[in-house]
Order: sequence, then C-alpha cells, then structure tokens
Amino acid sequence: MDQELALAISMSGRSALLTGAAGTGKTHLLNTFIAQARKRGKKVSVTATTGLAATHLGGNTIHSWSGIGVSDHLPNNFFERLSKTRRDVISKTDVLIIDEISMLHDFRLDMIG
Repeated sequence: MDQELALAISMSGRSALLTGAAGTGKTHLLNTFIAQARKRGKKVSVTATTGLAATHLGGNTIHSWSGIGVSDHLPNNFFERLSKTRRDVISKTDVLIIDEISMLHDFRLDMIG
C-alpha cells in the first residue's frame, strides 16, 4: 500500500494499524497525519510505548499520557484520582496515536481503554 492511501484511510476517522519495515516512512506518514488532523480541528494525543519513539513524534509515553505509569492494575476510582488536567487531556482527545504498540502488553491496553 502506498503512503497516500494509508493517509487517506487514517484521515477517514477509522482505526488503523500502520506497519512496515524500518525506513519505509511510517513516522513521516504519522507526522503528516497529525498535522492534517490538527489543521482540521482534531485534538490529537501522540504517544508511544517507549520514550525514544515518543520523542520522534513529539509526544509522551502512553504510560505517562494515561496516568497508569508502570502499574499492573488500576486502583478503585482511578479516573477520579487523576489530576483535573490529566482527565481533561484524556477526555478531550479525538485521536489517540500509540506508536510501537506491539510493545504494549495487552492488559495495559485494556487499562487504558
């Protein structure tokens, strides 16, 4: 699939999984998508499973963004215990990007969802 088609699919508002070998332009495509989505007024939260990957996209780790840190489970009333600022960021997000998602444990993805 070419980058134009991948960008069109991503801009359609549907969930998408972008894969490819190193050097094929995934980060470039994501940066293009982020810029276009924000230009259209979407609140895009950019995250990754590692700090290095997050810096390549100008984002945060998913652990930091969601407030879960390195926890293996969520305490009671987790969302209410988050700062108002963190709750607002999460609640107002239209698009959540998680780069390097294959490195995220399934139970942590469930915690975020």
